Formats: sequence, C-alpha cells, structure tokens
Amino acid sequence: MLIPSCLIKLLELMLTVACLTLHQYSYDLTDLTTLMLCSGTYVGYLIVLSGEIIGEAVSATADPYVNAWWSATGAALFGASGAHSMSWWRGVPPCPRKTYAGAAAIVAMVTAGVLLVDTLMSFCEAHRDDHSEK
Repeated sequence: MLIPSCLIKLLELMLTVACLTLHQYSYDLTDLTTLMLCSGTYVGYLIVLSGEIIGEAVSATADPYVNAWWSATGAALFGASGAHSMSWWRGVPPCPRKTYAGAAAIVAMVTAGVLLVDTLMSFCEAHRDDHSEK
C-alpha cells in the first residue's frame, strides 16, 4: 500500500506547508497561545510528515499503529489550532490578516480531517496485517 499511503502523506505535507505559510502572514504577537500552538503543530508535523514520506520512499515504513498514533495526534492538534485561530480572530474588524487567519484555520481543519482519514486507514491496515505489533 505504498502509493496511496505516500500520496496521502504528500497531501498532508502540502496542507501543512499551506497552514504554515498562511499562519506566517496572519499571526499576532499579542496572542502567544495561538502562536505557540500553531507554530509548534505546523513545524512539528512538517518534520514528522517529511520523515514518514522518506521512510516510505526507502521501504522503511512505520508500524501501522505508530502511524495511526501520529495521525490521530496530528488531527487533534490541527483541529485545536484551527479552532483556536478562529476563536481568536472572531471579534476583530475585517482586515487582510484576519482573512489569512481564517484561511489558515480552514486549511488546518481540512488537514485535521485528512489526518483523521489517515488514522482510520492505518487502523484498517493494522488489522489486515498480522505482523503489526500492538
């Protein structure tokens, strides 16, 4: 299952780069919680997903349960980042930074959805594979 899994990881990586780019244009230094949560999530998963793609490219895939754990944790973090960004910019008058923040929040929610689908696919692969360790 190298090709579909690798394509999903590549989609997740592209969405993560989009989140990071939009976050760079919209962050506000007065909201340190959002800055730390979003920056940590986006940069951390940029590294994690790059490592998973390289691992699959050299046929050193991770155990499906490990992959599911990373995907589920990522879904929670991206969902929290998107929700927190949306709530922070709710009362701010319209401006370009608010537009970028809204776009970043929506892309983060979409990424959370893709990571959740990846989690479910990893669990299905784990139950199909008898060599997986729990």
